[in-house]
Amino acid sequence: MKQIFAWLLPIIILTAATTGSALELELDWSAFIQNDLRVSVAEKDAPASVYRNDSAVGLSMNAQLMPYKLRFVGELAFVWTGFAEDMEFASLTSRRGVAPYYIESDAAFIEVLEILPYLDLRVGRQIVQWGAGDQFNPTNNLNALDLEDPLSFGKTVANQMIRLDFNPADSDFILTAVWVPVFQPAQLPASSLLYIGDVSGELPFANPESRLEAERMRNIYLTNPDSFDVVAPRVQALMPEHSLKNSQFGIRAQWLVGTVDTSISYYVGRDSMPTSLNSYSTQEPSGEFSETGTPIMRVMTDVELYYPKKQVLGFDFAGELPFLDNMGFWFEGAVVFPEAVRMNFDITEIVPSARIINDFVVTGTPFFKCTAGADYSVNEHIFLLGQFIHGMPDEFGLEAQHNYWMTMMDIKLLQERLTIRQVVMGEVPHDDEDLNLDDDNDGRVESQAKGATDDGKIGSLVYYPELIARPLDGLELSVGAYLSFGHKESKFAMDAAGPSQVFFRARASF
Repeated sequence: MKQIFAWLLPIIILTAATTGSALELELDWSAFIQNDLRVSVAEKDAPASVYRNDSAVGLSMNAQLMPYKLRFVGELAFVWTGFAEDMEFASLTSRRGVAPYYIESDAAFIEVLEILPYLDLRVGRQIVQWGAGDQFNPTNNLNALDLEDPLSFGKTVANQMIRLDFNPADSDFILTAVWVPVFQPAQLPASSLLYIGDVSGELPFANPESRLEAERMRNIYLTNPDSFDVVAPRVQALMPEHSLKNSQFGIRAQWLVGTVDTSISYYVGRDSMPTSLNSYSTQEPSGEFSETGTPIMRVMTDVELYYPKKQVLGFDFAGELPFLDNMGFWFEGAVVFPEAVRMNFDITEIVPSARIINDFVVTGTPFFKCTAGADYSVNEHIFLLGQFIHGMPDEFGLEAQHNYWMTMMDIKLLQERLTIRQVVMGEVPHDDEDLNLDDDNDGRVESQAKGATDDGKIGSLVYYPELIARPLDGLELSVGAYLSFGHKESKFAMDAAGPSQVFFRARASF
């Protein structure tokens, strides 16, 4: 991606210069510099630590060649992570080793306006955003999710696409068709390794009875550390082949019903979040012995992840209510038709008496996701928003859906130079579907798996306060916190959701 701007701008200028004076080049560009520093909030006696230390510089360019109605759009961000990891000595001689960085781009496409009457064509790297909800969009499936940063929830990863927009003259009707040749997975947060890489983590079978049976068999070695050394699993995500049958397609019709924006959409492709497909455990001598002289066996597990196919029929509408002082409202729903996925759980090499469990982790039953919300400006200083969410992006399958809510209040002061933002998001408490492992019926749970016991009701909460100052045009300073509370098996408070954190960010745009 480094060559995008180095190649693109000279080509545009040369084209304009050599095709005659009738052509006119319109060029618009912007840039930013940003710093993001975060510190994790200490738990118990654990010390606070620097959780993020990014510096980024970005450039965006939009060039249009007239009168051909040809547009070139490119965005590029260069990010220094600010963390030097453990490395071999030779890496200390490399700038990439001592100052790691990465490059990302949200746009690198060419657009031809009215390539045919009423038809626009866009080809290249881009983000296609569908849906009416605020950050939670079950109809938005063409771009994979970027879940790396909880403070940027709702962000997606750009991908190479071909997009067509048909808009008849003087009409509020738009028909959009998008083809994505190559599947791209979601970017997961680093904390997700705490879930998938936990040797005692809860098994993902949809049927609680299958989870309990697998847990009972796995307990044979989890409860016997004198004989078994259980190491972290080796996890491999299986990518779909780069074939036409694995490409993605979406079509959307959008129009106005009175003053209400309305759309229906259809998507066929894959879910960008992986699910478990295989778990196969083996053993080998560790070279160590217990106090009784018995060899200690090392238990190794290979886990394979799979991206299931899905089809999504979506619809949404959004507008304002004049009789309620133009309060905004929206509703977005999606019926998901998932591919059924079965997982193989095999520990027979370690426990010969065990059986191979093959059961669903995703049933083929269609399920529904939705968001519904409203926003209201009380006056020029106070803005309110509320939203209900049924089904988080990582909840795939009928059995996985739960309910959530979100509220936000912005207080704007000093002609919007200062904003006090309060965001609260909660998980509606729900029943824990686990079954307690108590084979001897003594009333004491024998489970060794994290999160595999029936804890009654489970719920969690996130509190996200932020103070945003804009002392100068183009300069934004913000300080705040992202604090999670709740049951350790809940959506927002589990270890895999990441730690609570406080942050300071500075961004200059021009």
